Amino acid sequence: MTEFVMPPLVVDHDENWLAVDLWGDLGNWARRAARDAVSRMPGHPGRRTEKHMVSVLEAAGAIARKPQDAALAYLLAPDVNDKIKAVVRFCPMDLAGWGEGEAWPELVRALCTDDPPDVTEIATGAGLCRRIRQRYAAGEGPERPVGQYFHYVWILPRWGAAVVMTTAFDELLEAGRWQAALDKLATGVGLETEAGPPTEETRSH
Repeated sequence: MTEFVMPPLVVDHDENWLAVDLWGDLGNWARRAARDAVSRMPGHPGRRTEKHMVSVLEAAGAIARKPQDAALAYLLAPDVNDKIKAVVRFCPMDLAGWGEGEAWPELVRALCTDDPPDVTEIATGAGLCRRIRQRYAAGEGPERPVGQYFHYVWILPRWGAAVVMTTAFDELLEAGRWQAALDKLATGVGLETEAGPPTEETRSH
């Protein structure tokens, strides 16, 4: 693989998703997103509804930012006036010096403790994506609820990189309910068409 360069990802998504501003002022982003959501809602909801949305979005945005490892993040918010269903982060990984055949087993070991892992291949605009599902016990105690991780993995040799789209649900019922929305988001992932192969100039930035 070539030297690592951040892949030029683009994500085509529907109205169920909100893109999080990972670097600007979080409060300003939440207020803009809430105003936009309210403007599209029927019945002209009032300031109380908008204020509630701002609070929900700001809290979810803080969760998306906290690990500081994401290049992109989205909120699954089919109804912004309700609970955010999932926080999805796109995390780049440096695979410089790795061959694709070597990289995949290493990524599986890093992301999944199940053996064998539950892997499904999905065709996307950015090429082949592998979806890994893994169950886990949430919380503490002998009767812990079972949740589920989702990891969507793209290996992009041209960029010396992998990208992992990742999220989790604390309840299997919710995981099953929203898996189709996650799969649809993954299929909308592509690469900027004008972006050519990495050059010495792009590697220097």
